[in-house]
Amino acid sequence: MTDGELVRRAQKGERQAFDQLILRHQPVALSLAIRIVGDRERGLELTQEAVLHAYLSLDRLRKPSSFRAWLCAIVVNLCKNYLRRPRVETLSLELLSGGRSFDSLPFPDSAPQPHEAAEARETHRLILAAIAQLSPANRDAVLLYYFEQLSVRETAALLQISVPAVKGRLHKSRRKLRDQLRSTFTEWQQRPAAVQQTRSKLMIPVNVLGIVVPDQEKDHRILILTDESRRRLLAIWIGPFEADDIELSLRGKKLHRPMTFSFMADLLGKAGVHIESVAVSALEKETFFATVHAQRDDDSFTIDARPSDAIALALRTQSPVFAAAEVMEAVALDIPSDMEVVQANGLSDPFSIDPEEKERRLKERERWESMSPEERREESRRKLLTHLIESGTLTQSGESED
Repeated sequence: MTDGELVRRAQKGERQAFDQLILRHQPVALSLAIRIVGDRERGLELTQEAVLHAYLSLDRLRKPSSFRAWLCAIVVNLCKNYLRRPRVETLSLELLSGGRSFDSLPFPDSAPQPHEAAEARETHRLILAAIAQLSPANRDAVLLYYFEQLSVRETAALLQISVPAVKGRLHKSRRKLRDQLRSTFTEWQQRPAAVQQTRSKLMIPVNVLGIVVPDQEKDHRILILTDESRRRLLAIWIGPFEADDIELSLRGKKLHRPMTFSFMADLLGKAGVHIESVAVSALEKETFFATVHAQRDDDSFTIDARPSDAIALALRTQSPVFAAAEVMEAVALDIPSDMEVVQANGLSDPFSIDPEEKERRLKERERWESMSPEERREESRRKLLTHLIESGTLTQSGESED
């Protein structure tokens, strides 16, 4: 049932309809309140107050289909009465790089560590400081659209401005934040053009072996590529959404409605753009970079991309995938001589984590912190091999069936 139908029933006195509206939209309202006031308990109180205001004022709602934006507007107004100006407490850019070196992160433990929380808080502080330098109007648009994931129309309704005005504020804010944060986040710094980076590099054909979920309690996934000899593995940390799409492609599954990369592939096809190949082309300061090589009519061009996006698109368009020889030589993992790959069809099962295993991993994390970079690299690679063996991706040579 749509919001509009529920609102009309609630306006006629049907309490269950209003309860259904609150169950549907209270989570985003609570999240919005917490981010503005910076305190969960206070945010919960303000959200409950907003629900009461909404119930008492429901008869005055002119557009029943806009209930979500209307409820969020009430939350914003109550929070602004509590604070002089809205501010956000938490923010994460952890998964934006979309292609971190496997050696740059430890094989995930199941519980966050104090130093991780400290690093996250420092990242939040830097980003919030940059956001605070935006004008109040632009800051409000950024918080509502990007961090609360409201639509442009909902953001416009909350700010009582037009949709084009919201788009203009977001464009100006993105440009200013990029300039302010470029020196802080190395992955945002300008790099040589993709064609210049890859023109002289030898490219090695690789296959997508699958996705590893080392810890079901965390968002990170590991994309595993293997060269044609199937004797070397290239492991890349990626985010869960790209990993899910890659997994669907590997399993040959199609959803009723097209996902992002299916839509992209269809759109490019209709536009006459042919994806010739994609490549993991560079590794800079533990961050992978990829390039997409495409052609339209007689025009060939190359576009920079994250490895996760490029490979997900390649699978959707059935395009070949390559890796720069320099990248493979630098970070590829050699498969032991007595092991061989026996499957390449997607997601492996995650580890089963019990309390004793969690305690063991906490101790392992302490040991990790005391290791040198070389020791950490060997430790992570050993754990990855163990995972692949236990999931059946690798097996002893001669044991697989023909």
